[in-house]
Amino acid sequence: MKRKAIFTFSILSILLFVVLPVSAQEEAGFSDSFDDPQLPGWEHSPEAIVAEGALQIGPGNFAARGGGLRDFKLTFKLQYSGPGETQVNYRATDNSNYILILMEDNAVLLKMQGEGQESELGSAPGWQPTEGDWMEFEITLQGGQHTIHVDDSDIITATDSDPLPPGALVFASHGERTTSIDDVTVQAIVSEEGGEPGEEPVPELIAVEPSPTAEPTAEPGALESLLDAFSASSGSTVEVDVFAVNLVLAALYAFILSRVYVFWGSSLSNRRKFAANFMLVTVTTTFIILVVRSSVALSLGLVGALSIIRFRTAVKEPEELAYLFFAISLGIGLGDNQRLITTLSLVVGILLLGLSRLLRQSQADVNLHLAITSRGSSKAGMQQIQEALQKHCSKLRLIRYDENTDVMEIAFVVEFRHMSDLEQARDALLALSPAMEISFLDNKGIW
Repeated sequence: MKRKAIFTFSILSILLFVVLPVSAQEEAGFSDSFDDPQLPGWEHSPEAIVAEGALQIGPGNFAARGGGLRDFKLTFKLQYSGPGETQVNYRATDNSNYILILMEDNAVLLKMQGEGQESELGSAPGWQPTEGDWMEFEITLQGGQHTIHVDDSDIITATDSDPLPPGALVFASHGERTTSIDDVTVQAIVSEEGGEPGEEPVPELIAVEPSPTAEPTAEPGALESLLDAFSASSGSTVEVDVFAVNLVLAALYAFILSRVYVFWGSSLSNRRKFAANFMLVTVTTTFIILVVRSSVALSLGLVGALSIIRFRTAVKEPEELAYLFFAISLGIGLGDNQRLITTLSLVVGILLLGLSRLLRQSQADVNLHLAITSRGSSKAGMQQIQEALQKHCSKLRLIRYDENTDVMEIAFVVEFRHMSDLEQARDALLALSPAMEISFLDNKGIW
């Protein structure tokens, strides 16, 4: 058993209820079948949600219900998946609590008092629950007598000569384990005094009607602020690390995709200018998905926001839309922490783009569309224009030629390496005919 991990969680549990007042009156009980996704009456971390009609607690997360539980009978169904531990804390207060720790091959009941004061009340060595199967638990606490009953047998029976004061109930998952809880019922046990001399008090179970909306007896503000502190203590550093790494990968992958689009794309618009948006789109998408992935409420809010805020940039060609969708997909993958799948998708996408470019017929990798109009008796010939351009551009391809007695119109796709080459080509064309009309349309930019 990992004593250090148990001790750490116990300290967090102590911190959890530092400002939680214990009710002077015992909570009569409650019952919850988790039909309401808002989890009324419970305080919980982001990845403790209602899924498939049960309370699902992700690794490093918790769900707590305040109140002054003293003597009670607690029943619930439990299912787990993944290695790690499931912990059930009861009578949890600012400086003490009982912890039932459920592992793959053992169950241990601990008593925690103060800082580092830990004692084992009982265990069930050799107990081997089946992963993925629902188990029915019954925990009975009366005075100092604890009975842990699972399915058809008692696994732990223990006595505490110095019982802890009333406290709250907490379910938590640790390691890589996800725990599902369902049909939680707490019935308070009240001992009737005044029997015949020598007779033991007769315990009475207070009947409880199912009440999913029952409110905890603790002050909501105190419990809420305390659980915020607990949530900040449980794995926040890991989440920040994941967040930072994914944002860096998003920026790197967006840069790679932008270079691929600039040099392998065939769009007529300015590819460099359009590709500059990929990094912002990918990083923003990663941030949004990282924020909303653990919150159903934020996810629904995102859907509403996207119905109002639309991407209004003019997308003129299908290729632009395809690359933009690819950038958004990279952001979604990294936002969901699917780094391997996202990396493989990027590599495969680049390989497919490179292969398709190799299979295409060789053509000029142009960054400008050049249209020339020459009029009147001084109009230049096509051969003269072509020879003038070839001296200054690295690639040249004729795509249109129209001529009549008065006007000659020629369209080329060309590539200029530097801005000075463009200016020299313009001067050479104007030298052939001062009245020549020249039009340049940029699609990649001259850098």
